[in-house]
Amino acid sequence: MQDYDFYDSAVLALTLRSDYAAQVFGKISPDDFGQELRPYATAAYELFQEGKSIDAVTVAERMESNGFNAPLAMLLEIHEQKSYVSIESLSDYCQILASRGHARALQMAHIDADRVLDEERDPAVAHQRILEIYEAVNQRRREDSSLWDMQRASREFLQEMERRVDAGGELIGLSTGWKALDRRLNGMRPGDFLVVAGRPGMGKSTFALNIVRHNSVAANIPTLVFSLEMTAPQLIEKMTADLGPVNLTELRRGTLSESDWANFSAASQRIQKAPLFIDDRAGLSVAQMKARAIEIKRRCGSLGLIMVDYIQLMNAKGNSRNDQITDITKGLKELAKELGCPLIGLSQLSRAVESRQDKRPNNADLRESGSIEQDADIIIFPYRDSYYDRDAEHPDPTCEIIFSKIRMGEPGSEGLEWQGHYSRFMALEHRPDFELIRKQKEQDAHQGWSGRRGKRNAGMDV
Repeated sequence: MQDYDFYDSAVLALTLRSDYAAQVFGKISPDDFGQELRPYATAAYELFQEGKSIDAVTVAERMESNGFNAPLAMLLEIHEQKSYVSIESLSDYCQILASRGHARALQMAHIDADRVLDEERDPAVAHQRILEIYEAVNQRRREDSSLWDMQRASREFLQEMERRVDAGGELIGLSTGWKALDRRLNGMRPGDFLVVAGRPGMGKSTFALNIVRHNSVAANIPTLVFSLEMTAPQLIEKMTADLGPVNLTELRRGTLSESDWANFSAASQRIQKAPLFIDDRAGLSVAQMKARAIEIKRRCGSLGLIMVDYIQLMNAKGNSRNDQITDITKGLKELAKELGCPLIGLSQLSRAVESRQDKRPNNADLRESGSIEQDADIIIFPYRDSYYDRDAEHPDPTCEIIFSKIRMGEPGSEGLEWQGHYSRFMALEHRPDFELIRKQKEQDAHQGWSGRRGKRNAGMDV
């Protein structure tokens, strides 16, 4: 018998039993076997997919039909090894084969990338093609690790419970910077895909940027922002106004007082020291964002938070814009999971909200935007009544932060104070009862309508 690799032949020996084949092919694919035994594993896998019996004879017959000569003798010799191979070691053996298969796939990707560089004259096209080559390798790797047995899943959950107990009720994930919101979310967890949505001017960018500022500047957590709408200096301007604080209008005019200059200088120094990175290229794809995120993670050693402003400005393939947004949101969720950090994606809302009497947004206002509602773990709507009352002399600064979806929590609302002149939201001393506020406004509106109708009737009687 030829001296085949021990791990390849050991796993193949167990594969030649139908009751073990499912365990093998649930962990690895035929491509993970070495070149010598890969055809035998491929034949066994074909039988497995067809639901047919797997043994030395049936595999030999399949291989002969595929053009291989006299494979049975070698298969019988490998089959005899099963008595010397422990089924308890199968997972370890498969892990070794999977690692080897991944290494071979990376080597082939490297060769394919070199070929693209030789063939493609446009650097941008070459870059995109190379990203797709390596993404295909990573996609297969993610699929290989997506099946959890109960030992592995239970072990991971017990470790999570230990972290919760050690935290003593404190946050496990990242803080938003506002205690009321943190209590609602119990922190932003690794892999969370958060969507912050609102009409233009409602404050969604400011809300998300405040979270970025808290984590990158105050908590020194490596953070990456993809700004597809505003430039990096424009974002720094808003963060400076927030952190100073410095009046945003005066900052844009350059008419700062002496105290404003002191606040400006202190804020600028803190921002310059922060582990914050901004990519303000337009029309980025998920693959381009992933490449940049991996670069920052390698540079900093970790990546704690990603923000995307905003989803509808991203680029993707698809027959319709709805298909493209679906592809984007799935990609962003996968990116958050793969990098192990929360990802905040900003989103527009349907204009339909403007035509309703109750203009508070809900998840239905996202349905025109592909699968955002489905893919998001958390959906947040910042909503201000004063946004629609532009003529008010003293507009109410209260902002209702609507949590319409929390996958691992309870939806509801919390309150913050909108300070647009400082480009920030601030905590409120007391939690507003938004339901009571709405009922009171409805009563006031009804009384006002009744009063006006009474005056018209009185005029008619005169």
